[in-house]
Amino acid sequence: MQQPELGKRLVALRKEKNLTQEELVEKSHVSVRTIQRIESGEVLPRLSTVKILWAALGEKYEPVSTNSNQVMDTRKKVLPNANRMTVLIAALAGAVYLVSQIVLGTLDVAWFTSKGEWEFSMKAIYTAFTVIMVVSYVFFARGFIALSNVFENALLKIVAYMLITTTAAIGFLDVFTLSFTVAETELFSIPYAFAAILFGTLSIVFGVALIRLQDGMGELSRVAGILEIATGCFLITVILFFVSYVIMIPALVAEILLLYRGYEYLSRVDTTPQASD
Repeated sequence: MQQPELGKRLVALRKEKNLTQEELVEKSHVSVRTIQRIESGEVLPRLSTVKILWAALGEKYEPVSTNSNQVMDTRKKVLPNANRMTVLIAALAGAVYLVSQIVLGTLDVAWFTSKGEWEFSMKAIYTAFTVIMVVSYVFFARGFIALSNVFENALLKIVAYMLITTTAAIGFLDVFTLSFTVAETELFSIPYAFAAILFGTLSIVFGVALIRLQDGMGELSRVAGILEIATGCFLITVILFFVSYVIMIPALVAEILLLYRGYEYLSRVDTTPQASD
């Protein structure tokens, strides 16, 4: 289905359901500007966006033969039930990651207060929470990797994998420095500064990738993206890294909610009847 036929079909379906463009925005979370441009025939949207709109209208998607100037039929990229659960697990893992980060932040303060002179038990506790933090982040990031497949967002997938690697490396560095006193950890100031700049840069790119989900996931993805970018900006300054921890909390909450919204979307799409080829 090419433009302007696609736009005309969308207008007809919307009016058939007695919906205004604003009401369709509320049901689909696709921006009003995107809907206006599709209906006017200005743009040829991604198939994922078309699927969202058709699902919001309660209609089955009918695939058609396509060429390079048409909507690509990527139905096989829509996550099956097993991967849909991956997104839900990612949202739960995000909550665990958030809690573990708060606990580790508190332990970091305690470590500096004690000048790094911890007993073995405290080091074991810190190591355990670091492992929990890294593992939960892996599951958390996998949710965004899954969404990147659905919404054809290659940037989101690439940066998610890079963030997993960076998070694991920083976790290892944190555990390794437990063997030193606070004064001795000054030797690791350069590695930590590099880690802050790298993670900050990746956070900014991750934020941009989240904003690109706006057509499919709505305003929440833009909010999450902006908060992630702000977090990254403070991290790359190094000296203001502590501000990033304050912004990180609402950013993670927004991202967890975004993953749950992704799960709801996949559930809705999977239960929408599909036409046979």
